Amino acid sequence: MNFTGFPRVAAIIYTSTSADRRTRASRSGRRPSLAAARAEPDAAPPGTASSTENQKPTARTAGRSAGEKRANGSGSVRLRGKTWTARLSLGEAGRPTFNLPTCRTEQEANARLQVLSELAGRLLAAGQIVLGLPLLEQAAAREGNALRDVRLAIDQLCKGEARARATGETTFAEFAERVLSGKLAEQYPDHVKAIRSADDYRSRLAHVLDVLGPVPLVRLTIDHADRATSLLPGHLEPSTRRNVAMVVHRILSLAVYPARLIGSNPLPRGWVPKADHDKAKGYLYPDEDQRLMRSQEIPLCFRIYYGFLIREGMRADEAGQLEWSDVDLDRGAVVLDENKTDDPRAWALSPDVVRALRKWREICPDQVRVFVGKWGNPLPGNNGAERFRFHLRRAGIARPELFETTDSRLNIRLHDTRATFITIKLANDRTETWISDRTGHKSSGQIHHYKRAARKVAELGLGDFAPLDEVIPELARKGRAEGTPAPAGSATRAASAEAAIAPAQTGQAPTPGDLSGPAAADAEDPERARLGPRWAKPTAGAAEPQPEPIEIIDLILDRSAVPGTSLGLVAGAEEWTTEKSIIFYRSTG
Repeated sequence: MNFTGFPRVAAIIYTSTSADRRTRASRSGRRPSLAAARAEPDAAPPGTASSTENQKPTARTAGRSAGEKRANGSGSVRLRGKTWTARLSLGEAGRPTFNLPTCRTEQEANARLQVLSELAGRLLAAGQIVLGLPLLEQAAAREGNALRDVRLAIDQLCKGEARARATGETTFAEFAERVLSGKLAEQYPDHVKAIRSADDYRSRLAHVLDVLGPVPLVRLTIDHADRATSLLPGHLEPSTRRNVAMVVHRILSLAVYPARLIGSNPLPRGWVPKADHDKAKGYLYPDEDQRLMRSQEIPLCFRIYYGFLIREGMRADEAGQLEWSDVDLDRGAVVLDENKTDDPRAWALSPDVVRALRKWREICPDQVRVFVGKWGNPLPGNNGAERFRFHLRRAGIARPELFETTDSRLNIRLHDTRATFITIKLANDRTETWISDRTGHKSSGQIHHYKRAARKVAELGLGDFAPLDEVIPELARKGRAEGTPAPAGSATRAASAEAAIAPAQTGQAPTPGDLSGPAAADAEDPERARLGPRWAKPTAGAAEPQPEPIEIIDLILDRSAVPGTSLGLVAGAEEWTTEKSIIFYRSTG
């Protein structure tokens, strides 16, 4: 059976029966008696150790005379053709011969003989030599990690943790592979759903397969499971340890039904550790969101991505897989059929998000997926927490609780854009139904956790998010250049937002072409990012002067030029590029 993705020790199973034991003992070729040895002629067939023609060196146990019987576990090596072999005395298992395909010299063969003698001695002492004979055959032919796995299997056999199983018994590793490969879902489609991220489950099971893998399901007990979890690495977070336990428990539940391999789950209901939901989680204030969206030190593709997550409440991995065919830009709707909870949902996007996506589609480097990097690479889903915190620092956001992890608080993660969405929308009197339509939460209790923070935001009067198509400078300039009329009241909101975050942006030169070349922010080390003081707060200041468009010239861009280089603009002017045109602005500063 193929055990792809699991440690090789999981493939070592024992199918010996009493008939196998008798066969091995009978075919072992026991040493002839002393009288028979004396009656034999001195000549021997070619190829044996006693042949005088092409005679090869053999290893003899030190201190043993010619007629003395070998001790159990001892042996010798011999070159047969081009392959070295080892022969050991193994008590009731006889004196079998093992091929040594990896040995090239007599010295290597003798070294492997010592390894086999040591392993055979342990099996003889534990009374498991007959069951362990297939393991010795594998130990003779394996190297490196494969040999280490054989040692581990022999160790378990000697301790009584692994034992012979009857034909048809399924081990934990074998059944886990049926689950993760989708074969169980194919067999029972009405009761088992195919796993989308099998690699994640394999990485979790890898921590416990050394203990649980070779154990037959019918013999697996809670003691096996407790020992497996007690050997988990100490650096694993409590949430990771809980995920490992949940996978083990789920596999055993499937073995009960629909697989019907065991009568009941050996793990009781309370065996999986409880989730720790008591830690405080971070979220962004509306003015911090504005600062993040306006920071041109951060690539445009990431700001569009973050702004969408914060304003629509979608999961990061869902947005990462979102395609343009899922978005109706004419009517302003989005359809999400495939998601974490397998509960299709659809809702009306915010008007400002629709306008921003229309502009983004004109310059998006991918015509299939909505959110991609500058070169069409996928943006990080739930694994983008570190980059998200790096971008927050680059934008000058330095609120301490966003970047601290303590016993009572978690630092902000990309997933917390959902917490930001729920908190700010609750503070602005949106209903739980309106929110759950977008987030996919199935109960009021899940949203209730955010109400305390929402009351704080409402009492502080922090307001709502700024329109996405206006708060991102590149999109705002594109709208003005195309003559798109600004929504009513947008000038007032833009001016007040600009005044609120002016200290972080005043004097900052725009980065030419987020999509035309690699951004310096991505190339720099996150630890070297410019950090503001922990006590920094936004203060009022003068609004940044807006450039005045003076001319639009249609040009064919020279893609052979170095990305991000100037196209000959006069000093002090800005440039913003698309696939079709270059727009020139006169600086008013």
